[in-house]
Amino acid sequence: MQANLQGLAARHPAATPDSAPALRPARIAFAAGEQVAVVGPSGAGKTTLLHALACALKPSAGRLELDGVDPWSLPVAKLQRLRGSVFLAPQAPPLPPRQRVITAVLAARLPRQSLLASLRSLVYPSDIEVALAALRQFDLADKLWERVDRLSGGERQRVGLARALLSPASLWLVDEPLSSLDPSRAALAIETLTREARARGVTLITTLHQVDVATRFPRVVGMRDGEIRFDLPASQVTRERLAELYAQREHELVGPAPVVAPAPAAARGFA
Repeated sequence: MQANLQGLAARHPAATPDSAPALRPARIAFAAGEQVAVVGPSGAGKTTLLHALACALKPSAGRLELDGVDPWSLPVAKLQRLRGSVFLAPQAPPLPPRQRVITAVLAARLPRQSLLASLRSLVYPSDIEVALAALRQFDLADKLWERVDRLSGGERQRVGLARALLSPASLWLVDEPLSSLDPSRAALAIETLTREARARGVTLITTLHQVDVATRFPRVVGMRDGEIRFDLPASQVTRERLAELYAQREHELVGPAPVVAPAPAAARGFA
């Protein structure tokens, strides 16, 4: 899926009309099948950018186009169908605590299921092997029948990521997918997401604090104070650029900042 922001600004739903937008007028485009990392200190507007792309926040100014269509010009029913083509993975996935993991993962298929099929799956989950295969890729196969409220924070985060593999979406928007994961699980998660997105031709946009991981993506977008400060190939994201982006917020940098970023993922076999 292609995405194009044309001077788009957005506010948090609870913000007052006279408050500054969390995302200031932004002009940026993402090509179909592209993989992009978004970095910047807390409060930079990264999450707001993802929510705007997911059609979860109506623009306060400017325009969003997804595959050439302005979602906010559509009737409600068509807007809902378009939202089904976008998968948003929040940093803390909103999983019902008493729900079983298998049900939580299979819920990713709801946008393309009939009401009858959805209700049937709640009573007796179908496609058990498909859900198990998705969980196995995030080292969660043994949690298939576990209740969500019995999982650790990192396990819940990985369940949220596993849902992407069952989603019919062509645009994955993933917010801080590594925040609760140890290094080995973080490496597994990011490798799985990038590999599966590439295999499916899905556009992947993820926010990250781990700059060493972000600079393994072909393209890196830097944000601060609601603005896009740079939009560059990873090879041009230097220590100096990151120091400027995180000025007076250096404690938020996770992972070593590169002197010169490594080659793009596609050239190095990122998956």
